[in-house]
Amino acid sequence: MADITTPEIIDFPGSPTAVVRAEGLEVAEIAAFMDETFAALTQAIENGDITPAGPAFCRYDTAMVPEETGQLPPFDLEAGFPLVSPLDGPLITGAVRIEPSELPACQLAVTKHTGPYDQLGQAWEQFTQTLVDDGYSLAMPCWEAYDTEPTPDTDPATLVTGLAVPVVRD
Repeated sequence: MADITTPEIIDFPGSPTAVVRAEGLEVAEIAAFMDETFAALTQAIENGDITPAGPAFCRYDTAMVPEETGQLPPFDLEAGFPLVSPLDGPLITGAVRIEPSELPACQLAVTKHTGPYDQLGQAWEQFTQTLVDDGYSLAMPCWEAYDTEPTPDTDPATLVTGLAVPVVRD
């Protein structure tokens, strides 16, 4: 069983974001995408082009539900930061296009997972099943907020990741 906190339902006001988008991404491509994306976003922060209002996140626009083969299908996502104020337009940092986007205002279920990233799938399953059992319908997009910045010296067992999914009471 994954280590998650008791889910809470909040009225999320929404947030402007600066993101890098990927469409049709395979699971095996995530690490390289995230490395390139957050290197470019860090450069944009250092250049003063964007001002984060919270931790890095990854927004999933495609449900990550395994196919009959047991494999996850390709999915669409955005990785970036919530912002203090909206981005006026796209930025190019190196070869990476950073675009304005948003995390939508909604009724949002949230929890925190403590542990390595390879346990996130199990944490998502536990979280969403609890919500369904409690009478909620789940909506998209959902997202993860990386509350603990991973570094080469970080103990994976101490990583804290916020999980968030829009919900509607059945």
